[in-house]
Amino acid sequence: MSYLDVYFSRINHLGESTAERIRNGGIRSFEKWKAESPHTVVGLSIERGIYFDGIILTNKDKEYQKIMFLNVSNNTPIVIGDIVNWKMDDGTEEKWLIFQEEKKVNGTYKTFWIIRCNYLLKWIDKLGHLQQSWSYVVSSVDSKIKGNFRTWNSLITPQPNKYAEILMPRYNIDRATNFIIEDESWAVVDYDYTSVPGVIYLSTTEGKVNLIYDDLENDIADTDKLAEYRLAIPAETQIFSVGDVINPSFTLMKNGIPYQAEVELLPTDKKVVHFVGNTLTAYSEGETDIIVRLKDFPDISKKIRIKVNSDKNFSAYIDGPDFIRLDRKATYSLKGTSDIDGEVTFNIDTDLAKIIENTNNKCIIQANDINKLGSFILKVVYNNIEYTKNIKIIPLW
Repeated sequence: MSYLDVYFSRINHLGESTAERIRNGGIRSFEKWKAESPHTVVGLSIERGIYFDGIILTNKDKEYQKIMFLNVSNNTPIVIGDIVNWKMDDGTEEKWLIFQEEKKVNGTYKTFWIIRCNYLLKWIDKLGHLQQSWSYVVSSVDSKIKGNFRTWNSLITPQPNKYAEILMPRYNIDRATNFIIEDESWAVVDYDYTSVPGVIYLSTTEGKVNLIYDDLENDIADTDKLAEYRLAIPAETQIFSVGDVINPSFTLMKNGIPYQAEVELLPTDKKVVHFVGNTLTAYSEGETDIIVRLKDFPDISKKIRIKVNSDKNFSAYIDGPDFIRLDRKATYSLKGTSDIDGEVTFNIDTDLAKIIENTNNKCIIQANDINKLGSFILKVVYNNIEYTKNIKIIPLW
C-alpha cells in the first residue's frame, strides 16, 4: 500500500463525504459519552424483549422528576408507546412511558421524552376481555366549575367537579369505558390517539362506584361485562395412534354460545405425547391427559383423556433445549421411534443465531452476542420429511 493509499484510508475511515464523516464522528462521540457518562443506565428493557443502555437526563420538570430525557443509540429499536423498565439502586423497578421523540436531521443518537407511570390501569374491552397497562394518571378539581352545586328546576343537584387525565400506550378504548382508580370510578368522555401515534390521551370524569359490579380490591370496573368462557369436553376417551397429530374434540363456549378462539394443547405425560416442532404428536402407546387451555385466559382450562394405540409408522422429533441464552451454544439431534439411518440436514433462517456445526445427526447452534432476543424455527429434513422446532433466544440472567 502506497503512502497515498494510507493517507486516503485514514481520512476516509469515517466516510467519504464531509457530512458522512461528521455524522459518523458524532455517533462515535455519543457511544463514548454513553460509556463514560455518570447518567448512563445499564440494563434498561421494554416488554418486547429488547435490552439496551441509555443516558437519562432531567428536564425542566426537576421538582417531581416525572419527565426525563432518554438518549439511546440510533440502532436501538424502541418507539413511542413502549414502557421502559428501569431498575433503581434500591432494587425496585419503575415503569416509564415513551411519549415523544425529538426530531433530528441526520441525528447521531435518538432522544425520547419519558414520563414515570404511576398506575397500573385495568379495564374491560368491548370483547369482554380484561386488559391492563401501565399509565400516567393525574386528576384535579376542575376550576371551570364555579360551585359544587347548582339549582335546576328548584332542586339542588350535585355536579361533577373532578376530572382525570390519562396518558398510556395506544389501545382501542371506547368512550363508554370505566376505570377504577384509587377506589373511585372514572368514565371516559374523550380521547386523542392521533396527535402522537403510539400513545393515547384519555379525558375522564368522575362517576359513581357500583358496589355490585365494581371490584375495588382489584381496581376493575364493570365486572359484569367480563366474558364467560367454558370448555365442553366429550366424556369418552378419545383414541389416537402412534404418529398421529393430537387434535382432540371439544367445544369452546363464550357466554353460552360456541366461539372460535386460539387454544393451547399441553401434554401431561411426555413419554406418550409430546411436541414435534409446534405440533403435539402421539409418540408411544398408553393413556394420558391433554390439557386444553384458552391462550388469552390461561385460567380457563380442562383435561381431555386420550388413548394412544401402537402403530408401526415411524415418527420423530427434534431433541434439544427450547431456548438458548445470548452468546451460548446448544446441541440438537433428530430422534425417532426407530434408528435414524440416512442423511439428516439442519437449517435455520435468522439473524438471532447461527449453526456452527452440522455433522451426521448433530447440530450445534450459537446465539447472537448483540442482545437480540426473539424466536426462530429450526428445520430438519430426514427421508424427505421436514421436522421443525421453535427455539427462543433469552437473556443471560
